Amino acid sequence: MDDLAVAMRYVMDNYCLTGAERDFGCSTTLVDLGTCSAEWFVPPQAKSGHHIVYIHGGGWFAGSIDTHRHLIDLIARKTGRAVFAVNYRLAPDHPFPAGLQDAGRAYAHACSNGPAGPLEAATVALMGDSAGGNLSAALVIDLLSRNARLPDALALLSGVVDFRPPDRMPPGSDDPTCEPTTQTRIAELYLQGVTTVDDPLVSPAAAPLDVLERFPPTIIQASSDEYLRDQDVAFAAALWRLAVTVHLSIWPHLPHAFHLFPQELSAAGRAVDEIAAFLGDVEAAPVDKLASVGAQND
Repeated sequence: MDDLAVAMRYVMDNYCLTGAERDFGCSTTLVDLGTCSAEWFVPPQAKSGHHIVYIHGGGWFAGSIDTHRHLIDLIARKTGRAVFAVNYRLAPDHPFPAGLQDAGRAYAHACSNGPAGPLEAATVALMGDSAGGNLSAALVIDLLSRNARLPDALALLSGVVDFRPPDRMPPGSDDPTCEPTTQTRIAELYLQGVTTVDDPLVSPAAAPLDVLERFPPTIIQASSDEYLRDQDVAFAAALWRLAVTVHLSIWPHLPHAFHLFPQELSAAGRAVDEIAAFLGDVEAAPVDKLASVGAQND
């Protein structure tokens, strides 16, 4: 395996191992999706029929439900919704579009099944962090191309929305986990010549306007210090201009995918609270097309 992929798996497996005791409160159920596995996280007193599909980060090469278990569990408890998390196939052994296809399988399953079996979901939200955010946004584009059911809401947590290399590092960026040279190499290993970084299924920000204008209500969260900050801001602005409901939240001086540190960073828990509130607002007013912007400070 390529040295970069090995290094990324090592980093991801140890990224949030700080010695803090992790909190868990959900019951779990494993599901075989054929090409991959997935797992339901069911909080106490879950709202029946209201589901979340979670796609973990890890640079398309690393990560799993286990590396994100504490965050997924927290999202389920704070939102009161069953969360369906997927162990999608990883590059470089399974390059694009394998991971995206697995994300689609998980989403389709959560639309027509619940933790106890077949159930037509009343609402389904789609969310992911970092590479999982990329796959989430790309899946929306794929669903639009097939005229399939769209998620009722989309949440991007430090999500990668543009693989196209920037002209320079974003001003103020202090992020050892992401930088242009590494992103270029990741793209090579992830895509392996199947497509290019201009493909909207790789860089959702490159999607045509008539696609972006059909995006579901979206919440985007990022840190002020991370490499991905400016592309997330630009993506939010593009959606705003198209009258898509968007909530952008930039959190100061935190690490990439800071949501993975809820016991260490108070902002992580508050960010999940913000996501829960956004989902509640969308559910209460699903046809509202007014764009909004929010900001939080630690």
